[in-house]
Amino acid sequence: MILKRKTSGFTMIEIVIVIILVGIIGSLAATMLFQGSEIFVSETNRQSFVSESRSAFWRTMRSTQGQMSPENFQLSDQNSLYITNAKNEQMDFQTGSSGYFNLRLGNGSYNTLSNSIGYSSSNGFSFYNNSFGLISPASGGLSLEQAKSVHLSKLEFTFINDTDTLTLGSYIYPHNFRFGQKMSYHN
Repeated sequence: MILKRKTSGFTMIEIVIVIILVGIIGSLAATMLFQGSEIFVSETNRQSFVSESRSAFWRTMRSTQGQMSPENFQLSDQNSLYITNAKNEQMDFQTGSSGYFNLRLGNGSYNTLSNSIGYSSSNGFSFYNNSFGLISPASGGLSLEQAKSVHLSKLEFTFINDTDTLTLGSYIYPHNFRFGQKMSYHN
């Protein structure tokens, strides 16, 4: 007589082992995906911070390069920069202790360029005369005489976001200054 073995499926122990293994593999995969998404989000935030900081800095630098004449620096100081470009458009850049960096066009309202300026670690706006000596503004900003002697300006800002710090700085020689002072017959 031949004995036939009956195969009817998996045993309960085999099913439990498979369920446990699938659970372990699934939890490892979920942990890896979660860590990957955290890394992606933090890098995206970091890139956003760098882009915002660079954009604010380059906007200020580009506007300063278009300054119409040195007299328009009047009232500017370490925390504020007043500009009038060749199109006679007025701009006002300001930094504040609460971390803001704002721009105002004309007499309008202020628009935020960045909210992560490191106020205490930034040198802000500096101004230099023809012999590259630093011009120290009075308490109300540059006087008209001081503004007339501005030959070169410097921007130096530190942007801080969580543990990231980005310092950007540049000396700026406005394009319109290369032609010298405007003569009386140009008015």
